[in-house]
Amino acid sequence: MASPSQNSESEIVLSLISHTNVGKTALARTLLRGDVGEVADSAHVTVVPEAHDWIQKDQFVARLWDTPGFGSNLAKLTRRLREGHNPVGWILHQMWDRIQDKSLWCSQEAIRNVHANADVVLYLVDASQSPSTIGYVDLEMQILDWIGKPVLVFLNQVGRPDRDRILEEEKEWREQLKNHDVVMGVSTLDAFTRCWVQEHLILERAAELVSGEKKTAAVMLARELAERNLEIFRKAIGRMAELITFSLIDTEPLKERSLLEKLQSLIANKEKNKEMETIQQAMYGRLAERTAAAINDLISLHGIDGETAEKLVRASKDDFDAPRDIEESVAAAIVGAVSGLVTGLAADLIAGGMTFGGGAVTGMLLGGATTYALAKGYNLTQTGNNRVRWTEAQFLSQLKFVAMLYLAVAHFGRGRGVWRDPENNPSLWEEVVERKIQEKKSKWSNLWKKGGSSANSEKVKKAVDVELGRLLSGVLVELYEEAADIF
Repeated sequence: MASPSQNSESEIVLSLISHTNVGKTALARTLLRGDVGEVADSAHVTVVPEAHDWIQKDQFVARLWDTPGFGSNLAKLTRRLREGHNPVGWILHQMWDRIQDKSLWCSQEAIRNVHANADVVLYLVDASQSPSTIGYVDLEMQILDWIGKPVLVFLNQVGRPDRDRILEEEKEWREQLKNHDVVMGVSTLDAFTRCWVQEHLILERAAELVSGEKKTAAVMLARELAERNLEIFRKAIGRMAELITFSLIDTEPLKERSLLEKLQSLIANKEKNKEMETIQQAMYGRLAERTAAAINDLISLHGIDGETAEKLVRASKDDFDAPRDIEESVAAAIVGAVSGLVTGLAADLIAGGMTFGGGAVTGMLLGGATTYALAKGYNLTQTGNNRVRWTEAQFLSQLKFVAMLYLAVAHFGRGRGVWRDPENNPSLWEEVVERKIQEKKSKWSNLWKKGGSSANSEKVKKAVDVELGRLLSGVLVELYEEAADIF
């Protein structure tokens, strides 16, 4: 029953369709980077199809339709679709069904949109359920078979990114759908945790399913989308490089040149040293403020609403007034300077652990693996001009933190709503980031050696920008093989 799409040859038109409440509008918001439609945990939130221009280049445009979902009465829907060409069917569709049977009416609207407009159908499935247990998918696919438009199936609601598990789930779905001739591909595009390097592949795959001017449009727009996202990546690298460079050049003066030597005995004897506490508190305060600003800039760059937790930059004066020994001093100074950033760190450090308490942004982003290398003593080292700066170990830990932070933002689908600081990260992210840093550790060590003075800030920043871009592009290519072509 396939018919030509009623749209211009310079347009490539994609219709999002699925069972109701699987996440079409959430995915549309993620791809469009805007609050289109309505998102709610209920059936048939979208009741009429809505078209949105996704990406445009010269006269070419990719148009994305967000449609109502399929309802439960699919047998009745099939019968009604056949009746839709006569006046009685039209009246039932426009009047009776809309009032008396919203589910049926929404399903008809979705099918009418696909039949009249779509070049390619993007069909979403709920990957949190096994394909063999979801009876409605086969019935919905029968209707799409009847319409005859090519279908790309995407797994949604996959949960935490896990490459091996996702590949296995994709294989299951391919097996389940192998008897439907309209299905031209099965892959993953999660509305909540997709990464931008996956987005242009929709248009690349669509280009394989259309011909003529539409094929030209899809190919050109896929490149345009990849370049647009790559430009955001470059800007994000520049912003993170500013944060890292600041940490490299930030220093504080010492009142006494011999203070660091004294510190060794102070730590051994668990004595107090107010000057070092004050210095570290000040430096962590500056670092926390700049970190919060950088996170918010990354959020904005990626089209996400909201801010990182406001408590990130609040200093808690009470934490500095409590009596404590040297280890407690370090922990409380950290907690006070970046209140909320490492909530619970004091208790963990005193206990000799690095588990980091609940609600800690740093601990959450890094999965408890590191927090600026704060496990031992003061993370400061003396420069040659009677000043202190962050240690190389602290710098490398911050580098890992920034890389993990970027991955968290780059995978945050707008379907999740406003930004929320992550609770943890996939272990694979940490393994890849740590390995990539270690592979180029000598370069990062050389950059640290060049720090310690604002005199070299521009030169250092340029070098950080280059190396950070290499680091994160390498991470993304390892996580997503398809990203190799982008970089």
